[in-house]
Amino acid sequence: MRAMLTDVSVRALKAPARGQYTIWDTNSPVGVRVSEGGAKSFIVLVGSGKRRMIGKVGIITLAEARIEAKRILAEKTLGISKPKASSVTFSTATAIFLEENYRGKKPRTKKETKRLLERHFAPKFAKKPVSEITDTDIGEILAKLARIPSEQLHAFRAVRTMLKWCTRPPRRYITHSPLEGYEPPGEDRKGTRVLSDSELSKIWYAATGRYGGMVRLLILWGTRNGETARIKRAWIEENVLTIPGEVTKNKRAHAIPLLPFARSTLIGQSKRGAYFFPGKDLDTHFHDGSWGKLKKELDQKAGVKNWQLRDIRRTFRSNMAKLKVPREIAEILLNHVTGANRNDLDEIYDRYDYLLEKKEALAKWEKRLRQILNKKQ
Repeated sequence: MRAMLTDVSVRALKAPARGQYTIWDTNSPVGVRVSEGGAKSFIVLVGSGKRRMIGKVGIITLAEARIEAKRILAEKTLGISKPKASSVTFSTATAIFLEENYRGKKPRTKKETKRLLERHFAPKFAKKPVSEITDTDIGEILAKLARIPSEQLHAFRAVRTMLKWCTRPPRRYITHSPLEGYEPPGEDRKGTRVLSDSELSKIWYAATGRYGGMVRLLILWGTRNGETARIKRAWIEENVLTIPGEVTKNKRAHAIPLLPFARSTLIGQSKRGAYFFPGKDLDTHFHDGSWGKLKKELDQKAGVKNWQLRDIRRTFRSNMAKLKVPREIAEILLNHVTGANRNDLDEIYDRYDYLLEKKEALAKWEKRLRQILNKKQ
């Protein structure tokens, strides 16, 4: 799309409902890319499908962008600082990136980034040189993930980090990332949604099948998705399930007393393998990237609208308050670091001091939940 750009017309450009679009200036090689978040960037086309960001609208003017675009294209024409295109493929670069960039970092973070890159980008880019990948190529892949906004955002962040790494010395597989200046397809949403008793009941009864038990445990315990998907049989001892610190978000072990509702949920799972909720084979746990599919199935069966799985955790906390559970105990049940005068040593040595209080709080919640479920609509 082309138009005679002016400072006034650039300011007047509206954000799209989804994705992004570009308006090209009829009087210069400058384009304005507008994202759904309303961010605007000046860009210039430097090759077939290859765009380079000049600067953000508002930080530089249209006149300055036109001058810079002409300079960039002039240097390209004259061959000034023209780099030799790298032949390193996406799969090779990814393997080195994962090894170097995540050395000494959390194994779980590395594993999740590997999953995102291999699942969403490797099928199309595996044998393609990194230098030939364009923002258009990546945009097409991200567009297919629009129905799973959280996965789409995480995939974008993973490939953006990897491509930025590719520009750094000593490797310099590419001189500029094709995602330089590219706005994220969305943002992390801080929700406020608390599910009603009726909605919670519908979700509970819809949570059936091989992985329905995971959703029911989210309701019973208020635990995080990834931690719940990883629970093992070996973590249970004397009616207490302890999620080890290497699995939890804050690296603190989380002990959960097992009450009748939760025990029956676990007993109802397959008896094979180390995990209560195995993946495609018994040696792996439920795949982090499969929550979107499970949520879609829940939506169809439950009929609850406009909710996220994370709303269950918020709903659990809200019900703790309704049941007059002390704030400190409610936060400990969520495995939050909280409480007056508590420190790291308290978290290590006093891990089991609150088992009785946790058990009493969860007993109140199971009793209340039974009442909610008995009013099934």
